[in-house]
Amino acid sequence: MNLDRFNLVREWLASHGDSWKQAAREASRLLLENYLRQWQIVPVELDRLATTLNAEVVRPNDFEGEAILMPKRGGFRIIVNPSLNRVRYRTSVAHELAHTLFYSEPSESPPRRLQEQTRREEYFCFDVARHLLAPKAHLEAIGILNESDPAIVFTRLTGILLLSRPWAARVMLTDYELARGIAGRWVHGDNGWSVERGSSAATPSLSDREKKELRTAAVKYLEFSEKKPQRRIIAIPETSGQGVFLLVTMA
Repeated sequence: MNLDRFNLVREWLASHGDSWKQAAREASRLLLENYLRQWQIVPVELDRLATTLNAEVVRPNDFEGEAILMPKRGGFRIIVNPSLNRVRYRTSVAHELAHTLFYSEPSESPPRRLQEQTRREEYFCFDVARHLLAPKAHLEAIGILNESDPAIVFTRLTGILLLSRPWAARVMLTDYELARGIAGRWVHGDNGWSVERGSSAATPSLSDREKKELRTAAVKYLEFSEKKPQRRIIAIPETSGQGVFLLVTMA
C-alpha cells in the first residue's frame, strides 16, 4: 500500500493545469470519504475529520508557531496555535491534514514520510485543504452550485463554510468556476493601487483582454469609489484602512 501511495503522490505532484485540479479533488475525496459517510455536518467539523484520519488536534498555550503536523504512534498529532482566529485555525488544520497524504499508513507506527517535502507539495496541500473545507456535497447543501449572484455565493462561502476571503474567491473562480472574474487584496502604495502577491485569483478561462478589463474596473472603483460600477464588484475594506479585498466578476 505504501508503494501504491508513493506512486500516487508522485503522480499528483507531476500533474499540471486541469490534471492538477483533478488530483487535488481526488486527494480531498480520499481524506473526506469516511467523514462524509458518517456525518452531514456543515461546515466540516475538523476534530471529527481528524479522528477519521487517525489524527488529533491539540492547542497548547506555549506553542508559538502557527500549526505543525507530527507523526506519532498510530497516527498524527496536529499542534495549533490557540490564538489563531476561527478562519485561520480552520485553514491551518485543513492544510496539515492534507500533508498526511504524504506519509505511510498509520499502521506503520509512527507513519514515515514517503518523500522529502517540497514547495510543490505545499502548493498542492493548500489546494487540497480548500476542497476539504468546501467539498462539493457542502456546496450543494448550501445551495450555491446553481446560484447566479456572485455576492450570494461569496457570502455563503465565507459565512457558512467559514472560508477566508482569498479562499472563498478561489473556490468560486478557479476550483468550481461558479463565476468568471478576478479577486485579490488591493493595497495603496507610492505607485497607486496594486494586488498583494499571493492573494489573487482569476478564472482560468478568462482571456488576457478580459483580465485587463477587470483589473481596470477594479482600479477605477478604488480610485473613484464609483457608486454604480459597471462590473459586478464585491468590495470589503479592512477596518485598518490598509487594504481592500475586491472580487470583480463579468457583468
